[in-house]
Amino acid sequence: MTRDNLLIEADSFFKDESTELRRELEIEDILVDIASEFINYRINNNMTQKDLAEKLEITQAMVSKLESGDYNPSVRMLFEISQKLGWGFNIEFKKDTEDNMFDRKVNSQSLLKYH
Repeated sequence: MTRDNLLIEADSFFKDESTELRRELEIEDILVDIASEFINYRINNNMTQKDLAEKLEITQAMVSKLESGDYNPSVRMLFEISQKLGWGFNIEFKKDTEDNMFDRKVNSQSLLKYH
């Protein structure tokens, strides 16, 4: 079995799960992607959580929650953060499909993009 086949099989693992569970997993995945962007930004700019908190005008505890994925930030908060970090911010909605409830892309050029 090739590596590509393993990935396809892993992806199909959740196909039989309830829509509610699949949506919750998608949300968790989005929060991990957002957390990764904050961590990468901080590492790439040689910053501590405290340094980033000062730049964003939030607490170090909030940076920690964002980086752990334990906090679901509001659109307003993400927009304000993106402005302070010089990131673009875009949310795009498209019709959902059965196989792919949410397809999103998170990167420092466009903090959060749904399609």
